[in-house]
Amino acid sequence: MKKALLVNDSLFESLILKDLLLQLNYEVELADEYDALYQVEQFEPELIVVNYIMHEIRGDQLIEQIKEEKPDMICLLSSSSMIQKDEVKKNILDGVLRTPVSMFTLKDLLRRIDANISKTIVEKKISKSDGEERFCDHCNADISAFSLHIVFCPFCGEEL
Repeated sequence: MKKALLVNDSLFESLILKDLLLQLNYEVELADEYDALYQVEQFEPELIVVNYIMHEIRGDQLIEQIKEEKPDMICLLSSSSMIQKDEVKKNILDGVLRTPVSMFTLKDLLRRIDANISKTIVEKKISKSDGEERFCDHCNADISAFSLHIVFCPFCGEEL
């Protein structure tokens, strides 16, 4: 059984996403921004979903701290609002989860992440070496700052 850690300061939002992940056969733990790093070490999840806006820290900043210790950890940033490219740290996100999320969308995102994990390692090396820019086909936003295996555009929410 795969493990997922949900980091959110809203228990209600965490419980909804936890219920969906449990239905997809994930073992799920909840954390807030204060004990997230401890839970990453203790629980050893394969997937971490971090809320973008929390009381003391933004989700991308927390993901950056996680990636410093565990650079291959799959980290998704969740948000119900639009995420501005200039506010997010470059090349640390493995995906963006727009909330509220349906079971279909969550299943599709997790299936794509599972399928892309191995090829992403190679693609990241290629992308970092040639500095290629990437743009969303729907809104034409520059998505170069995001991981190569994001499934949905963080600006318009459309599938890439």
